[in-house]
Amino acid sequence: MKRIVAILLAAGFLLACNQGSDHARDEHAKPLEEKHQDHENNSAGLVLNNGAKWKADSPTRVNVALLQDIASKSKQGSLNDYHQTAGRLQEGLNKMVKECKMQGPDHDALHKWLQPLVENTKELAKQTTAENAAVSLKKIEQQLGLFPQYFE
Repeated sequence: MKRIVAILLAAGFLLACNQGSDHARDEHAKPLEEKHQDHENNSAGLVLNNGAKWKADSPTRVNVALLQDIASKSKQGSLNDYHQTAGRLQEGLNKMVKECKMQGPDHDALHKWLQPLVENTKELAKQTTAENAAVSLKKIEQQLGLFPQYFE
């Protein structure tokens, strides 16, 4: 059940952030397998915008700061602590999706940064030992740390 909810949230996230654009309307017409291939091609790797940082809007910057705060203040120790952190991170990601207004190449770059974060958050929620959960949280912290390197 948790896996289905996580998949639906991830799918909703990807669709909500693109809502209203021609790209999003085109995506609805594609078969699921073709959409997945397109997404793989679009997330080939985050790079700077011709040597400059990508522009993130204010709501995105605020939501990234919220996610960074959740990760840095997370209580670590028991598996339950890590799962609670995963829940708070997922809520923060959902808020970010709901408030997303970015479009164009900056938005595409944001998705390249965000996709590993979404996957790592799902991974954290699924961990069965505190040791593995600590590794997953470290990946999340590293991904969050990349934001200021690529976005302003």
